[in-house]
Amino acid sequence: MGIALYQLLAQEYFKDFHVITGHKGLTKEVQGVAVMDAPDALRWTKGKELIMTSGYALSKEPYCLERSFQEGAAQLSTGLMIKRQRYLDTIPEHVIELFDRYDVPLISMPFEAAFMDVINQVNVAVMNQAFRRFSIRNNSVLQLSNLSFKERKIKKILQAVEAEMKFPAFLYDIGEERAYYSSANFRRISESFHLRDEDYWNPSREYSSHSLCEHMHMTRYRLIDPVNPDGPRISWVLIPIIMNKVTQAYFVVMESKDFLDYCDEYSIRIAFLELQSVYEQIMVAQSIGNIGFENFVLYALNYDEKDQDRLIYQASQHGISMSKKYICIMFAQTQDETVSVRDERKNFVRSFLDSAVSNFGRIAFLDENRGIILWDAQEGDEYDLEYFSRILEEFRIKVKAKCKDVELEFAVCRDEINLLSLKDGVKKCQKVMAMGKKLFPQDHIWDYGMLGPYAWIDIQEDELEAMLSEYRLLLQDEKNREPLKTLKVYLENNMNFSVTAEKMYVHINTIRKRIDKMKELLDLSLDDRIARLKLEMLLQFLNL
Repeated sequence: MGIALYQLLAQEYFKDFHVITGHKGLTKEVQGVAVMDAPDALRWTKGKELIMTSGYALSKEPYCLERSFQEGAAQLSTGLMIKRQRYLDTIPEHVIELFDRYDVPLISMPFEAAFMDVINQVNVAVMNQAFRRFSIRNNSVLQLSNLSFKERKIKKILQAVEAEMKFPAFLYDIGEERAYYSSANFRRISESFHLRDEDYWNPSREYSSHSLCEHMHMTRYRLIDPVNPDGPRISWVLIPIIMNKVTQAYFVVMESKDFLDYCDEYSIRIAFLELQSVYEQIMVAQSIGNIGFENFVLYALNYDEKDQDRLIYQASQHGISMSKKYICIMFAQTQDETVSVRDERKNFVRSFLDSAVSNFGRIAFLDENRGIILWDAQEGDEYDLEYFSRILEEFRIKVKAKCKDVELEFAVCRDEINLLSLKDGVKKCQKVMAMGKKLFPQDHIWDYGMLGPYAWIDIQEDELEAMLSEYRLLLQDEKNREPLKTLKVYLENNMNFSVTAEKMYVHINTIRKRIDKMKELLDLSLDDRIARLKLEMLLQFLNL
């Protein structure tokens, strides 16, 4: 990572810096600045340094640079800047000839220029150049138009990393369970060392690690081979991409041949910030898109038929098809009325996006503790309750992990609806949830088909509670629980004493005594078919 010397000198600050000789070397790359303060200072040159000197060492030992060229050190540098009119009135001709012969630029530096200012200008130029190289534009020369925004951005950044640093790079998206590579080089090296994707953040073999930047959780891992300690080793730098305290992806840069230098580490930081920006943009877009969809859903639930044209227009504004078929799923948090799911919206939506449900549906809140999931009903797909229950349970557990006080319940109406009939779908879900909680209180996922004939019953909550009050009063005495349960089983088995006794594992005479007791307490006449039906239905709503 660096900037070409001619690009650096073209900047306004360097307008009074003049190239004396070595013009062919102006395309060399500058990564940083070093100061020559001794005659043999160039022996520690690594390459890609722009050397600055006051000329003091050269004035004391005029042939020190010639020795450095003979030893092969001086030509490693990008160029040499000598301060004018400090220790040298003129630059010796043999020095000029050396720099010209080896195509190393020799630059005259103004007397008043401070070394610190020069160093700062070079560092800023290098940083700006790196930012420009990692900048992701829409007019990319790569033909990636058929790829998603996210995929296109990630691949471009990873490719820039390898092109800039010569180290292959890799990103693993946790939510998608998908790997992105800068090139085939990364996979080739991984295979040669028998490394799986997960080994890069959770190594399965012996390794060493140390932190390069605690703030970014930037860590270097290096594999250790105890059997062959002198054999080839491999290391890599890992940075997790974390959003809202949740790790979204792992960014890895391979060090297969050498360690990264400080400029490379800077490039990694830029690439990391670019990748993090991609995830931030996606999260914001999802949030904005979800809120827009939610507002549309609320509008669809409250529109009148005369507003149908307006509803269709709103749908087109959001890119929603009114003819698309959905399956309506309602979720609710009803365990603790003091808890508001909407207050946990960020964690709730994150849980949704991390679950399999988000692959098929979109979510919208209806109020503080209720909302719906509109499941995309693709033609020909099968939607059995077991399948729904499995992925909704996964979603429920993820929500619970992030929102400790939230306990979700679900109602599923598997009739396919479009958005014009969304209001009817929501009403059905409300009924499923209300009846399901009473009929199957031990569950937290209910389906319309589970209700059977109870789905046809339309009775107000207060009326149902009034009819159940007599039975709830009996249940206050624990001695009445078993007789009531016996009555329920007795009716379910066509008033057969023998079958009831067998199912409840008690003597038939005990069954007779319990039934007689209930007839007396409730003033029942089981000969009346309508009375029996009413009794059987009411007993379903008691938690026996």
